[in-house]
Amino acid sequence: MLIIFSLSSTAQISDDLNNIRVEELTDDQMRSFIISADRKGMGDEAIEQMALSQGMSPVELVKFKNRIKSVRSSIGAVNNKAPKTPEYSRNSKVEDSIIGLEQAPVNDYTSVFAGLKMKNFGFEVFNNPRSTFQPNLRLPTPLNYRLAADDELLIDVSGYSEANYRLKVSPEGIIRIPVAGPVSVNGLTLDQAKKQIIAKLSNTIYSNIKTGRTRVDVNLASIRSIQVTIIGEATFPGTYTLPSVASAYNALYACAGPNSNGSFRDIQIIRNNKVVAVIDVYQYLLLGNKKNDIRLVDQDVIKINTYAVRIELKGEVKKPGLYDVAKGETVGQIIRYAGGFTDNAYTARVQVFKNTDKERKVTTASNANLESIVPEKGDTYIIGKILNRFSNRISISGAVYRPGEYEMREGMTLTQLITEADGIREDAYMSRANIHRLKDDLSPEIIAFDLDKLLKGEEQDITLRKEDRVVIFSKFDLKEGYFVSIEGEVARPGIFLYEEGMTVQDVILMSGGLREAALLQRIEISRRIKSSDTSASNPKTAIIFQQDISPDLRDTALARFVLTPFDEISVRPAPGYFVQKNVVIEGEVLFTGKYTLEVKKERISDLVKRAGGLTSEAYVKGAVLVRTKNLSKTERSNNEQGLSNLQKQNYQAGSPPALLEYEIARASQKKSENVGIDLERILQNPQSEFDMLLNDGDTLRVPKQLQTVRVNGEVLYPALVRYTEKYKFRDYIIGAGGFSERSSKKRSYVVYANGTVKGTKSFLFIKSYPRLTPGAEIYVPVRRERERLRPGEAISIGATLTTMVAILLNALNNK
Repeated sequence: MLIIFSLSSTAQISDDLNNIRVEELTDDQMRSFIISADRKGMGDEAIEQMALSQGMSPVELVKFKNRIKSVRSSIGAVNNKAPKTPEYSRNSKVEDSIIGLEQAPVNDYTSVFAGLKMKNFGFEVFNNPRSTFQPNLRLPTPLNYRLAADDELLIDVSGYSEANYRLKVSPEGIIRIPVAGPVSVNGLTLDQAKKQIIAKLSNTIYSNIKTGRTRVDVNLASIRSIQVTIIGEATFPGTYTLPSVASAYNALYACAGPNSNGSFRDIQIIRNNKVVAVIDVYQYLLLGNKKNDIRLVDQDVIKINTYAVRIELKGEVKKPGLYDVAKGETVGQIIRYAGGFTDNAYTARVQVFKNTDKERKVTTASNANLESIVPEKGDTYIIGKILNRFSNRISISGAVYRPGEYEMREGMTLTQLITEADGIREDAYMSRANIHRLKDDLSPEIIAFDLDKLLKGEEQDITLRKEDRVVIFSKFDLKEGYFVSIEGEVARPGIFLYEEGMTVQDVILMSGGLREAALLQRIEISRRIKSSDTSASNPKTAIIFQQDISPDLRDTALARFVLTPFDEISVRPAPGYFVQKNVVIEGEVLFTGKYTLEVKKERISDLVKRAGGLTSEAYVKGAVLVRTKNLSKTERSNNEQGLSNLQKQNYQAGSPPALLEYEIARASQKKSENVGIDLERILQNPQSEFDMLLNDGDTLRVPKQLQTVRVNGEVLYPALVRYTEKYKFRDYIIGAGGFSERSSKKRSYVVYANGTVKGTKSFLFIKSYPRLTPGAEIYVPVRRERERLRPGEAISIGATLTTMVAILLNALNNK
């Protein structure tokens, strides 16, 4: 059954489009198609190719493309001219990011066109994998069930005698009971067969049956199979083997129902060359009436006739689709089959497309005539939507108590509308309000009025028209938002809404109060100047006030200082107030851990001394200072701009996107950087220029004695090489397999364990490589590929040089 369903579904979806008429497609169908195509990533070219491959004529295709553009513009969709670029997945590791780039799977575009072709009403019943008409074999045996060959009976004898028999009906229609002999049951019901069996047993071996001391029960143990042939316009015609209790609907489900030409109203059951029943599937679908769903017998034939009259309902009906019309049925009845009109249906007129002997024609039908119209072959009925407009709507918005939409009554005026909106608010702007109105040609116009005079009766009231929009402005909408700001040593610096009568004390309290570090003697307030003397040589740009406060904010002078909109308050930190600043020392010192700086000018040598000095295993030349980045707002902004420019340049150069994103993320997330120091010289000459001042967050790392040198970059086998004092730069390169073909030898450099860096020096063809120390890392960068001159470019350059030399010689000869 699942295989049959799958095949039938595919057949329905892949129906060709040669009968599609674009002008008859509804806007809902087109919108659904466009949304489905966009989700699948189909571009205009893919849509065109797929439509042609499914049989759409070139003329209809041109109409179809124009219709897509029109509907897209109405719903605001962007016309995508090519499929979307597939997205790539990126893992955390950069190697996986580059190697693991996989293109998204190609979409199956076939199903996108399925919605353009209407389906027959009732098609889903026989093609729904979740529903089934398989017979229930666990029900009691039907009373009218007649036995035949291959049925199996269970005979149970109980009471004075005990026995049971499981007997199969032979092709001759008899069962053979041991000792008792044969009994003919062909064509008998179960009750009739039971009487025959009891009579046979009571007259032979079980005489106590007549006295009642022995009872006999006869049941159907298993049913036989029958063969039914389905012909005509079935989706899968042929001969089917079914249980003998199967009905006509079981057989229809087995063959997936009628095909696109099959009738749902005229399905005949033929038995012994006579039509014994005619099935109308609509009666079952609409009324639940399974009239003529008779039980099938062996060698029955089911014939699905072609449809006689089929029409199409589109638009605002609850179940759009193709409907078979029985003799004498009207359009009104078919619309009831479709569930009736939707709530938004325009029922005053129905558009009808009809076929003539030569061409098609368009007519209209009123709702009142639908019950008397008998549809003809190929009719298409399109029910439109009601217009999205109102015959009596007006609205009011703004500074009224109940803004919204209201009913416009005959002769309704502006003051009546304001009254229905519960009047204007206190913040209403009284000098002017507007009415937005559509003129007779639908062009907009504004009618302004003085709200104050209108409400006082000094100005003539205005009669409203439908779709008028009245706007009452608020005073607050017509002026810039007032605010004050505070920054510095308060708990929550920020911007606060200005309120009349606000003081500095109020703003400090709103910001959570003063911090411990706040300077109480110099609270600065800056105020805007509205009319500065611009003709002066140095015009004033702001007015500055200074106030002293107490910790409890009870100063009367401060309370009397009233703020104005846009004032800015600054609370500065006290000069002698310091927050602890900490540094960390790690590695080969006696006492590692976090230390608080005692003085501003504490140095590296002071920190080593406080940590108890170095251990005997300390590698002094490998000590490094790690400094935390503390960027200002300007530095962060410049950093972000630099990363953006770098990303743009690399995209244009064709760098892999995954690698580029990884490198940028790593650069932006880098919170610290190494500072190269010479700890040996620092400890020998404390307080010298080499002995750096420490900053908050610094970390001093003193490693153990290092014994390796790492070689990275463009070498044949990047590796960790054991440090040997007699080895030079090239020896370590050889230890890593040597330079690769793409290596840039003259740009090689060394990063020492203490963070300092030295590059390769060159003079003419002589290269001077840096010396190596334990823990150093060698980096060999990639050589930039130079673009070779093409023959044409070489000839052009040669010709240009020759011409210049000739001109120069000619000039010299003339002298």
